[in-house]
Amino acid sequence: MTDQPPRRETRRRAETRRRLIAAAREVFLEHSISDTPVELICETAGFSRGAFYSNFATKEDLFLAVYEEEVAARIDQTREIIEKAIAPTRHERSVHEAILEIGAACAEALSADKTWYLLLAEFRAHALRDPEMRLRAGEYLDQITDEVAELMHHALDELGMRAVVDTRDAVRALLAIYDAELERAVFSDTDPNMGTLFTEIFPRVAAALIAPRED
Repeated sequence: MTDQPPRRETRRRAETRRRLIAAAREVFLEHSISDTPVELICETAGFSRGAFYSNFATKEDLFLAVYEEEVAARIDQTREIIEKAIAPTRHERSVHEAILEIGAACAEALSADKTWYLLLAEFRAHALRDPEMRLRAGEYLDQITDEVAELMHHALDELGMRAVVDTRDAVRALLAIYDAELERAVFSDTDPNMGTLFTEIFPRVAAALIAPRED
């Protein structure tokens, strides 16, 4: 009996947090982080300022939560794409064909959003000037890198391949290419060329970073 109220409170708090994150993503994409007042986030979520500050210290703190959800969803998508591509490879397709299929699926599923990139760039600029936020963002970036590296290691192992460099370094290299294409698209006011990136550039870079596994 005594445990029941805390459980209800935990569920209520989790739902409040979920709604604030969803509202923040919506209004951040429409306005920007700096131009979004806390009141607008609260109004969109249907809560008071008190609800906001009982869950998040700042808008940047809330954006980090939005970022975590966005990246987690993209990692889940990538995991599904990889599992689908590598399942029949040993018997039906070559490693090159599997890599091309993964690239094509990623180009379609992980669509590039210039507005999201601008939000991320804005957050990075703020975090670089805020020691506490920089530390938190850095820790989460390391966590993301480790998770994607684990995906890469698993895929290569299933394909009978191995990375010739640390898989985390390989992931950082691929992410840097992805960011560079988004930056180019933003500054040139054009659409990101994700099709070429995922189906031509990434496969060629990946081929240079892997070799047959030595059993």
